[in-house]
Amino acid sequence: MRKIDAHIRSSVINAILGVMVVLVMLDMVIALLNQLDNLRGSYDFWDALYYVVASSPARMYEMIPMITLIGCLAGLGGLATHSELTAIRAAGVSTHRIMFSTMKAASIMMVLGLVMGEYIVPDLERMTTSFRTIALGREVASSNEGRGHWHKEGNNYMRFSAIEPNGVLHGLSVYEFDNDKNLQSMTYARRALYQRAQWTMEEVTITQVGEFETTVEKKPTGIFNSLLTPERLKFVAQDPSDMAISTLYRYGQYLDEQGLGGGEFKLAFWKKILQPLSTMALVLLGISFIFGPLRSVTMGQRLFSGILVGLVYKIVVDLLGPLGLLIGIGPLMANLIPIFVCLAWGTWTLRKAG
Repeated sequence: MRKIDAHIRSSVINAILGVMVVLVMLDMVIALLNQLDNLRGSYDFWDALYYVVASSPARMYEMIPMITLIGCLAGLGGLATHSELTAIRAAGVSTHRIMFSTMKAASIMMVLGLVMGEYIVPDLERMTTSFRTIALGREVASSNEGRGHWHKEGNNYMRFSAIEPNGVLHGLSVYEFDNDKNLQSMTYARRALYQRAQWTMEEVTITQVGEFETTVEKKPTGIFNSLLTPERLKFVAQDPSDMAISTLYRYGQYLDEQGLGGGEFKLAFWKKILQPLSTMALVLLGISFIFGPLRSVTMGQRLFSGILVGLVYKIVVDLLGPLGLLIGIGPLMANLIPIFVCLAWGTWTLRKAG
């Protein structure tokens, strides 16, 4: 019996690894083609290639549930194609035993996802994003073009064109309002460095907005006091999906206190926490397909079904999250509903298949 369990686990693990290599390589090719449209300034082909390779773990992390689902379908499907699955069941191995062996193989990807999401992706994604922004050219990083990063502190609204990993700001803009939301001043600095618990700005332009006139003053340097530190800037510069689990919820609460709304960060927090459960739900659904509607189809049809289910699941999760915040069901329930649907569907299909 142990040999049968080991054979099932080996087949599923090999299939998962094969699917992971194929999908990651395909993703890197697509990402590189997208980056070729952005080649300008000092950002050349080799910079784009480095960025794509270095940022691939973050994209792979997002694909882990789909990779595991397709790998399980391919692994069990391969056994079914060669009638091994039929022989295993004829030997007295129950469907639940096969499912348990498959889950043990899939648990490797669940643990990998937790490790990547907490210790690898956050620092790597922050580093690669800053590298790309700076490599595109100092004139781009220091201009007011592009999306940049926004932050609110009291009556001040701040924008940064780019943030380096060491906390250096490029293209700092500060908009100061009074309590009646009237604009009082605008400050722009080409660069700002954190020194002695304050920000030292370089090439500063200060625009004072008066009731009847506006004055502009230019200075080589200036001081900008803020509660923002290089450590907190790590959060400002990152998308919630790229942040570590240990910091997501805490930063979401900080944004709530600042009146910026931390729902998006809490949503990402629960999505990361529940990723192993969502992976397990998709694997259960995949196993039910092998013993149910995909019992006698070709390998290509199984892979296509896995890709289709994985994409539909991702689309539903991405849509239901923001919708859940909008209608007030909360970030936890917004992440749990698709998981419960997959678990219920998979359990029902397995029971129907006998």
